Amino acid sequence: MRAKVSAGLREPADRSTVVYPFLGTDAVDLWFLRLSGYGLGNCFYTYFHAAALADRYHARLIAPPWFSLKIGPLLRGESSKRLYWRMFKPYSGDIHGVEKLVTLLRTYRKRVVLKVGEPSEPVIVKGALNLVVSSRFTFVGLHPYRGAIRERILGTINDPVPENHRWGSGGYLAVHIRLGDFFEVTDHALVNTAHPSPNFRIPMSWYIDLVSALRKRHRDKRIFVFSDGEEKLLKPVLDQGAELYRSGSDITDLLAMAGASMLVGSNSTYSRWAAFLGNMPSIWLKTSANPEKPTDLEIPICYLPLDCSGPAFLDRLSP
Repeated sequence: MRAKVSAGLREPADRSTVVYPFLGTDAVDLWFLRLSGYGLGNCFYTYFHAAALADRYHARLIAPPWFSLKIGPLLRGESSKRLYWRMFKPYSGDIHGVEKLVTLLRTYRKRVVLKVGEPSEPVIVKGALNLVVSSRFTFVGLHPYRGAIRERILGTINDPVPENHRWGSGGYLAVHIRLGDFFEVTDHALVNTAHPSPNFRIPMSWYIDLVSALRKRHRDKRIFVFSDGEEKLLKPVLDQGAELYRSGSDITDLLAMAGASMLVGSNSTYSRWAAFLGNMPSIWLKTSANPEKPTDLEIPICYLPLDCSGPAFLDRLSP
């Protein structure tokens, strides 16, 4: 997964050194399925950092268990159950199937844990099973691999790629509204506390005002809303001239978001991955602790307060 590789210069992988992405510190990893664990956006941090480490140290990557059994989405009646069953296949060259079982059995007693997101970059231990976990969700170190990550995603998914897919230049706007297990903020002042919880729902009024403003500025572009919420909850936003996009697949929806020429994000890592992959201009809620910028430094990004003041910011974003 090297960002830039000259033909014929790639060193062969060290077959005795393997890297295994551990998708969720709270998960029970049974090697071929997970009980609980991270959702898709959080999984991607661990998975792609592990792939980048394996590339840098010429190690082999073990395909992780994407299939996850979670009871929360079922109890909440969410449209996506987040099982990821049959959504992914092993990437070419990754260890999977019977070879994965044999490799894990052979190396498990020689395992070491590597944490990504720490101040210092983890170092692969040769001849060992390197379990990669995320101490925080960060794109640091992944920007040079954006092209390779896009290629790896397209090489691992079984679900459909959106028609005429183009990274960050699809000629439409995407709005992500995360509801699901996120909690509703009744006191809007909590948004600007010193350490706001990352798992709060952005008030629907913010999306309504923003979509209304974008509709006036981009009359020639369609605005698609991506959400895990019920359509009746999204109706006030859709009434501003937006359309609900639902493919039935979390990864297809993510690729469609990453194809937009402008993105309105939520507090979800799912949004941030769409911005990272698409590398397009984006708009986020302004808080006292805005998250790490997912796009390249030269890509416009703005943070708007709850009252959506500051239309001059919108004028900077010309997809």
